[in-house]
Amino acid sequence: MIDLVHKYVATQWQRFFGLNISQINTMLFVGGQFHPEQWPNIYALGVRAVLSLQAERADTFSEPLPNRSLRLLVPDFHPPTIEQLDEGVHFIANAIGDGLPVFIHCHAGVGRAPLMTAAYLIARHGVNHRAALKMVHAARPIIRPNRRQLVRLREYEQLLHRRRQHR
Repeated sequence: MIDLVHKYVATQWQRFFGLNISQINTMLFVGGQFHPEQWPNIYALGVRAVLSLQAERADTFSEPLPNRSLRLLVPDFHPPTIEQLDEGVHFIANAIGDGLPVFIHCHAGVGRAPLMTAAYLIARHGVNHRAALKMVHAARPIIRPNRRQLVRLREYEQLLHRRRQHR
């Protein structure tokens, strides 16, 4: 319990005063927006591809530029559409398949980005939505997807299940 509280506090501190980024595994990072002067530090962590879910702000990078980037326009506090989830999962999978660690982010890194990260884990690692969220939460205990976002994640999980059955 103390370790979880410590990790929560440390992640919140990073969110406000440091790099707003948490590492899920060697190829997958999740977090919030960053300033151009912070980008070299994120790059130094190994990140080479960036998926932004911010409708409200475009990323600005300083050198060195990411190898790949994608921006999906998802309004704050809203879930991505099913099409956006498919596009994001495809982007993440292709980048990782090419050996490019991916940073998935939104404004704060508590709703949209964790949701997309969980969608990727469901689609490519075959876990259910609860297990996917638990994996993201273990690395980033400040995540708080809202009800609409959680409903969309379950919809996406069900859609993937139906797609697998029809293969």
